[in-house]
Amino acid sequence: MGAPSEVETHPLLQGWFWLAVAALLIGWWAPFPFMTAMQQRALGVAAFALVSWSAQPIPIEISSLAVLLLLPAFKLLDFSATFAPFSQPTIWLVFAGMVLSLLLSATGLGDRLALRVQPIITGGGRWRVLIGLHILGLVTAFLVPSGVVRVLLLMPIGISLTQAIAPSGGDDARRWGGAIALSLVCGTYFGGCGVLTGSVPNLVVTGQLEMATGRVVLWGEWLRWMFPVIGAARTALCLVVVWLVAGRGLPEPASQPETTDQRPLDRDQRRALFLLLTGVGLWATDPIHGLPPVYVGLFLVLMAILPGWGPLSLGRLREINFPLYFYIAALFGMGAALDLSGVNGRVIGSVLHLLPDAGGHWLSACLALTAAAVPLDFLMDIAAVGAVVTPSLLEVGSQYGLTPIASAMSVAMATSLVFLPYQAAPFMVALSYRQVPLRQMVGAMFLLSSLSLFLLCPLNVLYWRITGLI
Repeated sequence: MGAPSEVETHPLLQGWFWLAVAALLIGWWAPFPFMTAMQQRALGVAAFALVSWSAQPIPIEISSLAVLLLLPAFKLLDFSATFAPFSQPTIWLVFAGMVLSLLLSATGLGDRLALRVQPIITGGGRWRVLIGLHILGLVTAFLVPSGVVRVLLLMPIGISLTQAIAPSGGDDARRWGGAIALSLVCGTYFGGCGVLTGSVPNLVVTGQLEMATGRVVLWGEWLRWMFPVIGAARTALCLVVVWLVAGRGLPEPASQPETTDQRPLDRDQRRALFLLLTGVGLWATDPIHGLPPVYVGLFLVLMAILPGWGPLSLGRLREINFPLYFYIAALFGMGAALDLSGVNGRVIGSVLHLLPDAGGHWLSACLALTAAAVPLDFLMDIAAVGAVVTPSLLEVGSQYGLTPIASAMSVAMATSLVFLPYQAAPFMVALSYRQVPLRQMVGAMFLLSSLSLFLLCPLNVLYWRITGLI
């Protein structure tokens, strides 16, 4: 994956920059008697980060590095704790995914795969392209556990498809690039939440459930309770939203000859395909062998750059967008600061206090737990939200008369809602490819998550009632 192009700051975005700075200064100086000084500073840094990441008046890598420097400067974390996320598996899984993404583009395998996929999805016009891309994204959620890695694997194929569908470039390629990127990332992430291994927050919530109660949620159980609505129905909703946001102005895809490139894969492409299939096979069978996904990813990186065999030279790794890691580390650091300062506990307590009495009704009880977790979605990565709120909401669920698994599933519905890109790393990774405008992605995500909250979540609870979960 090549480094993203430089972003020119639009004059209108400079206002967002000063708003972010103002939030930071208010967090440092404003005397709020109902908050401790540490909580106030933590919220100031969080507000600076969220405005900077959402509007992007400056490149996200720069604002993220600023956050990493602000955390120890504001005495929220010490220097070691601030930069500790660089040792976490998530960072290195992202690195492995970026190398595999680079492998697809550098060897030309991504173009060859796109040529094979194109006749399947472009034969029936714009709708068939978008439907095919959503199905492709959803299918990969069953095969590759990490949403970040899925996006890194799918985006080079999507870029190649854009070039094939709109070979003339210009506005046609720009429109198709945005629609294809949205279809792939939304399809694989939002639909993938219906698969236990398709989203990190799913695993966090079930892990917290197991720690608290000893109840283990099996892969097939999750599929039964979540996939029909949160997986399949939401993928269909995603298709409609992407059409509304990016699909209506699309030109018809360029017609292609029936006979595509039939040349055999060259040596590097064959080896790249072998590594890709090996990775998918190991990630898909991790319940059997127990290897963490990051180990599999780093093994594939080692093989990809192995002298005399690997398809990539070591020098090609310079093309990876390493500054993006600042964002991921800043996200983890900010979550830790909000937790240590007591902001998270205060937000949870306030929300629980404001929740109306469920009145013993199963629908109100489940939706109350979902609603309680949503506010924290805007403060940190949704995987961290699952870790923070699940223990407390399991207790609340028991008071409402819900079983532990029904309570955990209700929380999981909230952690499947991603309104803004910074709330989940796969969307930020997709943005780094510069295929879809930020405004378009935010519009699609906010609309899709809002409709999911008000339509699909109640429908999912009704499905649970009918099928016996509650």
